Amino acid sequence: MKLQIESLRPEERVTLQLRGLYEAYGYKKYRMSRFEEYSLYAANKKFLAGENVITFTDLDGRLLALKPDVTLSIAKNTKANRENREKPYYIENVYRESKESHTYKEINQMGLEVIGNVDRYTIIEVLSLAERSLNAISAQSILSMSNMDFVLGFFEELNLEEESIRKIFNCLRKKNENELEKAGKEAKLSDAELKILSKIAGMCGDFQKTLSEAKEIAINNTMRAALEELSEIYKALRILSIGKKIQLDFSIINDTDYYNGIVFKGYVAGIPRSVLAGGEYSVMMEKMGRDADAIGFALYLNELQSLSTTRPLYDVEAIVLYGEEIDCGKLALSVRKLKNEGNRVIALKKITEGLRYEKLYRFSQEGLKEVTGQC
Repeated sequence: MKLQIESLRPEERVTLQLRGLYEAYGYKKYRMSRFEEYSLYAANKKFLAGENVITFTDLDGRLLALKPDVTLSIAKNTKANRENREKPYYIENVYRESKESHTYKEINQMGLEVIGNVDRYTIIEVLSLAERSLNAISAQSILSMSNMDFVLGFFEELNLEEESIRKIFNCLRKKNENELEKAGKEAKLSDAELKILSKIAGMCGDFQKTLSEAKEIAINNTMRAALEELSEIYKALRILSIGKKIQLDFSIINDTDYYNGIVFKGYVAGIPRSVLAGGEYSVMMEKMGRDADAIGFALYLNELQSLSTTRPLYDVEAIVLYGEEIDCGKLALSVRKLKNEGNRVIALKKITEGLRYEKLYRFSQEGLKEVTGQC
């Protein structure tokens, strides 16, 4: 077949591949309204990447928002509970503020969620699908994961004010050791506590090596339980032959008002930022009055536009030229025949300037005839 999926843009190719993958695992397409009531997002601004949301007043007086997030919409509308699970996936554009340009931007996302009873198998399934989603983009990809309970378990021992925790978490996320030490001293941490904090910030890389380092500083049952869960998950991922694509990074810390447990980010060669992010968000479900756990991830398709693509040698494999006095039915049949042979075909009265093609045909009352000696 000459019709190549590789000729599509990266985001188009990935979308086509992943729809089939997700549906093969029982995920169903979720479609959200372009506009939703602003109250949902106003009550959950911490969950959003930015606080500013595009709003307008509808004709009936309701304040509506131009969709800034898909997961919140799914969580609001789901009928799932701990007995009845839902597995939606989506391909949606959302609208958020850009911190770089101070403007709003349209973001093309593809992702999936599991809502209901999230057990260890479910976590492993979602992580494996996240890895396969990255692999659909590039074989040179890495999925970094953590268990937030490990870091939160350490903070159970510190009895710090919320503002101090927020500052320290921000430094951990940025892996900024100088600012981390400064924030720790401002919070009046002991030298031993500062040393553990510094180790947490630097623990990133090979899964098993990092896990062993983390076990050395686990000081309570919460931290040890988090590492045990990570160890069991990694064993399963190795059975799936994707262990080499997984690394451990304890600096991945999402907002504790919404997220809990396993969190992760995905990276591919050639793009400096994460292209995938996800985790467990059962805390958010509880805040929204839902009796269900949840886990999911989003793939940021816009980021794929920076990947280089190989332009196909030809725009079409075949051009069929035709005149005025022809049998249109026979022409259509001839075009279909060429297409069924695996060609991209275009029928024209005159060759478009700059159009690259492999073969040229002329259609007349006598039928289709290839024109040789041209390109």
